[in-house]
Amino acid sequence: MNEHPNATVVRTMVDAFRRGDLAAVGAAFADDAVWDLPGRSAVAGVYKGPDAIIGFLAKAYELSGGTLQLEVIDILGSDWGAVQVQYVRAAHDGRLLDCVETLAHEIDDGKIVRTYHRPDQYAIDAFFA
Repeated sequence: MNEHPNATVVRTMVDAFRRGDLAAVGAAFADDAVWDLPGRSAVAGVYKGPDAIIGFLAKAYELSGGTLQLEVIDILGSDWGAVQVQYVRAAHDGRLLDCVETLAHEIDDGKIVRTYHRPDQYAIDAFFA
């Protein structure tokens, strides 16, 4: 069975992030894309546009002391977009992050237009406090 094209968009973006290719990550997002991460941590917020989204991802990596790792569990695509389920892990300054996150990416014309990032809120807030 072939993967839905919207799942491929997300998989390509995640692979680029894991390689540290932030230009390729940014290319997956529409110019007016929005990334929404609720919570009270230093990385929580609503990020608008590829540059802000890349800045958020880079900040999360930096605040993790460079230990932030993603392991994709699954990416499910549909005509609306794609849902990404992943483990996220990091260890820095005596703090440990090990949780499952769900990200729902709305995709239009091959570009991510909105990401609803829903992590284990307590784990993210504690790690990035």
